[in-house]
Amino acid sequence: MKRKILIMGGSYMNLQMKIDPRTKDNETTAGSEYRFHPFGEAAITAITVAKLGGECVFGTKFGDDTNGKRLYEYYKGCGIRNDLMKKDKSAQTGMSVTLFSDFETHETYLSKGASAHFTKEEIDDAFITMPDMFLVPPEELGTQEHVAMMEMSAPVAPTEGQDKSETGEADRSDSDDKAGKKEGAVASDMPEMPRMAPYRYEESLAYYAVQKAEEREVDLVMRYTPFTAKFPLEKIKNLKILVISDDMLYSLTGFFPNTTDKALRSLVALSQKIKSKYYVVQQGDDTAFIYDGKYYETVTAPVQLKSVDKSAGKKMNPTFTGALAAEYLESKNIVRACRFALIVSLMTRSKFGNLERVPTKAELEAYAAENGIDLYKG
Repeated sequence: MKRKILIMGGSYMNLQMKIDPRTKDNETTAGSEYRFHPFGEAAITAITVAKLGGECVFGTKFGDDTNGKRLYEYYKGCGIRNDLMKKDKSAQTGMSVTLFSDFETHETYLSKGASAHFTKEEIDDAFITMPDMFLVPPEELGTQEHVAMMEMSAPVAPTEGQDKSETGEADRSDSDDKAGKKEGAVASDMPEMPRMAPYRYEESLAYYAVQKAEEREVDLVMRYTPFTAKFPLEKIKNLKILVISDDMLYSLTGFFPNTTDKALRSLVALSQKIKSKYYVVQQGDDTAFIYDGKYYETVTAPVQLKSVDKSAGKKMNPTFTGALAAEYLESKNIVRACRFALIVSLMTRSKFGNLERVPTKAELEAYAAENGIDLYKG
């Protein structure tokens, strides 16, 4: 029986178009090649796991529209289980538009649509599938990320027997009285502007999913992003693999890991802040540095491929993360899994377009045989 990987996150239909970068404001210009394909870090990770032969359960949401149907059929065609693919009749399928010039990413615009409508109940249901591994969502699963920042906190009414000073109402009233008595103060009938409530990442739906995985002792794989960085990471106990780019590692520790010594020093510092069984950081496009808290190893991909589609991402892209998780879950060999993931990532970036660029396991093995590469060396 195959081990299952659970992934939760947004699904977006992406319009990718090559444009002339010399276009001026308010000017209509002809684009050249364009294509539609799935978009979103969680979606691309799920596609990678499934195309490489892993059993992937993908929790995502679509609108009841043409784009939603196309995404649903594509995921099924890749071999992704559809247990947790939900249709939201109240929202459109998420949409993104990416504009390129000479295959360089120019701009991307995103509307989350139905992917912003996850609920705690849906997250609870996801873990009924009994996954062996959970990939920490790289973005918020609901609207909370956006709503909470704009949510206004109304004054708290004192309960019976509670003094106003306990709620802050007394202080606010006193300050208002004093302000009104100032010389030249002008009385206003405008209501007081509500205060903005701070966004608490430990209350996010993505972190709620992490807590559910922890309760069930499911192994976690997390890519360190600006979003996941704001979780209370010191509370996470079951992190199996932390994937981090060299840029993010530098911002955290002050050491740019471009040498073995600096990589080791930076990961030792990181391990004091975040506990994980393995830490994986990229050094260049084809090399990964692994640290387990005691030993380290540098892994280099045995292939050299020219990157054509730079939209795939140079540093620890979703394809790398998906391939790493899928291979590690089967082999339990982190060196082998990193080497495998580097090959998949390089093959992905050697093609243009999202649908066709992620290799299937058969394509990967055929390429390896043709070029004398041992895919599973560890």
